[in-house]
Amino acid sequence: MNEMTLEQYLKKLRKSCNYSQEFVASHLNITRQTYSHYETGRINPPVNSLYNLARLYGIPVENFLALAVTYNISDDFTPDTNSHSDGVDMTDELDAFLEYINAPENSRKFKNLDRHEKLLLYYYSCLDARDQNDILTFMKVKRQNRATT
Repeated sequence: MNEMTLEQYLKKLRKSCNYSQEFVASHLNITRQTYSHYETGRINPPVNSLYNLARLYGIPVENFLALAVTYNISDDFTPDTNSHSDGVDMTDELDAFLEYINAPENSRKFKNLDRHEKLLLYYYSCLDARDQNDILTFMKVKRQNRATT
């Protein structure tokens, strides 16, 4: 999977199993055209589709997530990094986080939360509605996986 895009990986997996786009699309309960857009990169598959693709091909969902997720929080908080690749200064981001957590309307809500919970809520609030929905879907899938194992 080195240097391979999600689109290339999806196409390679499908062809290696001799599946048609129609077959994979029916497994995901989507149209063939939508699945075709996944393979061309025009549409990014939602988390539940990535999970279902992992089950179809019998591979870990992390293989897809590693290609689909471009934001790596562990890299953003390394001590030797002063800015993000998108040009946002770490100091500015930390200031925004502290301002959000300490805002009067939020301070009571976050009083009993640990650092990870506060970070999760902060970054979640920075996302648009579609990304928030993707995060919730991902969390539901993860919970269901844990419940069945």
